[in-house]
Amino acid sequence: MAERARAKKKAAKGTGRVPSRGTVATLPKSAKAKGKKKPGIGHNSGMHKVPDEVYDRHLAKINSSEKSMQKAKAEYDQARGVHQSAFKAAKNDGCNIDAIRLARKLDSMDHGAVVTDYADVGRVLNLMKSPLGSQQMDLFGSITAPEPPVDAALQGQMAGRNGEPAQNNPHTPGTENFTIWAENWVAGQGQLQDGIGKSGTDATKH
Repeated sequence: MAERARAKKKAAKGTGRVPSRGTVATLPKSAKAKGKKKPGIGHNSGMHKVPDEVYDRHLAKINSSEKSMQKAKAEYDQARGVHQSAFKAAKNDGCNIDAIRLARKLDSMDHGAVVTDYADVGRVLNLMKSPLGSQQMDLFGSITAPEPPVDAALQGQMAGRNGEPAQNNPHTPGTENFTIWAENWVAGQGQLQDGIGKSGTDATKH
């Protein structure tokens, strides 16, 4: 027995381990871990930091907004049902629902852009030799691209700068474009006079 104990002690000394004597050694807790305590009931943390009246105020707003959303959704669902019923009734009477939908969509868009797009469609159909073009069915043949918008301000300014008389205003008297042209013609005249004055001053220097 004594020889076995000496052999066991010698083996432990070679590995650098302390032989066990029946108890498990544990490392001491750090100072931070010792000072930290788990918050118990009534601890002033989380929602307990915010007064009850703050919660009540926000809960009231949340509940009120939710009721408003529910009411709006109910009204929308009812209106949507009536809208769908109107389309269904029109279809039952033989109306082309797709045509109605397309016409309503086009009418809600910029009319000038719609006309331009359909004029281009007709042109492409003609190039494709399609019967949908103006050559045979004349479906798009009557559609012409709209004239570009008139820039009355630029017209008036350029006329004034070019020394044209005010009587050259091409717009109908009393219209908005007539007034805009006239106002910018005055501005163009001022620019013209400034240019003449500067050129005259430069000429005297030479």
